[in-house]
Amino acid sequence: MSESQLQQRQTLAQDLSAQGWQLKNEDAFNHDLWLSAELTARKRIPESIMELNYSFENSYVGFTVAKFDEGRAEYIIYFDDWDTSQGIVQDILRHSEQMTVARAAQWSVELVRKHPGNVFFFTGSDSIELTEANALDVFERFNLEVG
Repeated sequence: MSESQLQQRQTLAQDLSAQGWQLKNEDAFNHDLWLSAELTARKRIPESIMELNYSFENSYVGFTVAKFDEGRAEYIIYFDDWDTSQGIVQDILRHSEQMTVARAAQWSVELVRKHPGNVFFFTGSDSIELTEANALDVFERFNLEVG
């Protein structure tokens, strides 16, 4: 990672920690081990467990919301620049205190409006590009199949 990316990572880590997110894989990162995302954080609230993955190398923010009896919503949002990625992370932080699996599905429509062509639903094996027209259907179809 470049020096500016390391500084950006530190800024994100501080923002997440300040909002009660627990940083993951810090030892692995500090020992320069391979990670699919250079920053991973998790937060548990009564309504759900959330995980955020930030990849500088592949320019994406991954966001997962899950609850045993409600299913899972996992989104990958690609970005072109630091400012865009910061906006994505700040949106996640702004919504995270009240985030449920169903709210994540509803929020995906807003994400698609802000980042058309760059939001994907991850099924565990496939990525499905989301649009305003299909975002809720993809979520419901996947959660019915695994439910």
